[in-house]
Amino acid sequence: MAAWWQGSRRQIAELRRRRVLRTLAAYLVAGWVVLQVADVTFAPLGLPAWSQRVLIIAVIAGVLPVLVLAWIYDLTRKGVVRTPGAPPAGSPAAAALAGPVPATGSAATDATSADAGLAALAVASPIASVAVLPFADLSQARDHDWFCEGLADEIVDSLVCVRGLRIASRNASSRFRGGSTDPREIGRLLSVDAILDGSVRVAGPRLRVSAQLVDAHDGYTVWSETYERDLSDVFAIQREIAENVVRALRLSLAARAPGRAGRDAPRSMEAYEAYLRGRQLVGVFQESSILRAPEQFRRAIAIDPGYAQAWAGLADALAQQAQWRFAPAAKVVPEGTAAANRALDLAPDLAEAHTAQGSLRSVAGDAEGARRAFERALELNPALFDAWHYYARDCYARGEYARAAELFQRAHRARPDDFTPLVFAASSLLALGDKAGSQVLAERAATGLLRQCELEPDNLRAFYIAGGVLHQVGRTEEGRRMVELALHRAPDDFSTLYNGACFYSVTGEVDRALDLLERALSQGGGFPEWIRHDTDLDPLRALPRFQALLERMREREVAARA
Repeated sequence: MAAWWQGSRRQIAELRRRRVLRTLAAYLVAGWVVLQVADVTFAPLGLPAWSQRVLIIAVIAGVLPVLVLAWIYDLTRKGVVRTPGAPPAGSPAAAALAGPVPATGSAATDATSADAGLAALAVASPIASVAVLPFADLSQARDHDWFCEGLADEIVDSLVCVRGLRIASRNASSRFRGGSTDPREIGRLLSVDAILDGSVRVAGPRLRVSAQLVDAHDGYTVWSETYERDLSDVFAIQREIAENVVRALRLSLAARAPGRAGRDAPRSMEAYEAYLRGRQLVGVFQESSILRAPEQFRRAIAIDPGYAQAWAGLADALAQQAQWRFAPAAKVVPEGTAAANRALDLAPDLAEAHTAQGSLRSVAGDAEGARRAFERALELNPALFDAWHYYARDCYARGEYARAAELFQRAHRARPDDFTPLVFAASSLLALGDKAGSQVLAERAATGLLRQCELEPDNLRAFYIAGGVLHQVGRTEEGRRMVELALHRAPDDFSTLYNGACFYSVTGEVDRALDLLERALSQGGGFPEWIRHDTDLDPLRALPRFQALLERMREREVAARA
């Protein structure tokens, strides 16, 4: 009896896999509509009574050909294709076709179920790009948004290490939280082939995560899975979801840097919450958020002193404070360096910690030490955007424009939806006298940034950087509107003021540029070496007012070191 039942389930699952039942339902609905129309129109048209009977017989007779054709062929976005055959009997894939194993809370059971379910999907996949949306919070109190966003981020961190798979940026994907937008529309806007989303429900110590991968071209679900575990198993769930999606797409995980999900996991959900909140603050890329971020990382460390990623996050946040002079370097660099060293003591292969260490050494003027740290980070994780980006900034700040141009372009390849590195690559080439190469990159950056601003209306950084590159490609008034919009929305933010000054410098409006630069530097912010080598500020360098600003920066540096 059990064998008969399993065989029946496999047959039903195979019918579903080939979409036979769905096709039959669509055919019957269409046939019913045709018969209703015939019932209303045949008599007024003067058709004989037997014609309706013939139509009914034809609809019934058509059922068998429809079932046969649905079994053999499938309609995809690439046209009508032959449906792949069923997996061999007794294989894991065949077991999967009999139906998923219910979630029991056991890691071993869930892993077996996931393995089987994904084996059934082992057909060549045309999906080469994915958008990971923030998961929906279905908890009763709706107070786990931070966790839902963090879950999506951790999955992204795993998927970016997959060969042949492009991941839409977090900022662009987060615009579509809530599931109210059709997946096909999301696919069109983000230029991706598939959407990964899901939901999270936390009830006491239990966690239920549902995830699904949806084809963005036809709206059909490619893969889905539900995990029910203890909260302490969340990191295993993150890893499994990423691996299962990859295997559903028949892609290969990179040998290194499998993402954060399975590594250096904290022993406390409270520590994990604080860590995620810190990461979110750093990701906003505004002075106020970067100043608040260290407190969250310190809270995570206080709860779990062995949490390597929290130490690395603290080092990164303090490095950014020092780099942009949001806080005196003498005050934050020692703590940041100690945090990076502690992270590496706990996890020597944590690429994020090496990146933070490189940034801190760059601020401290240790060029060779910074280079070693950045290159070690890239050796450990070649997909880590921050490592390419901050290494490039370090080279630019020291006037190594050729190396900077190369690294900025590698940063863009690591995160193809972020076009800001191309702007800096164009600036680097311009500093080398390569106007033609700079113009090519500027054109690409302008097109991408305008798209980025459309998809991420809250991303002020995209707006003010777009302003400068639009001027370079001859669209100055359009660029001016972008810059002024950012200045209006963040009139006291250092980065916005500084980049506004760069825009007005290159457009020749030197008084406006110096006003904005003075306001920015009066807050104590700014990376002196960057400012000394930023080609956008070249039109200002000979002006006494600019020289006075540089002198005040030098005095602050001396005072900070005293």
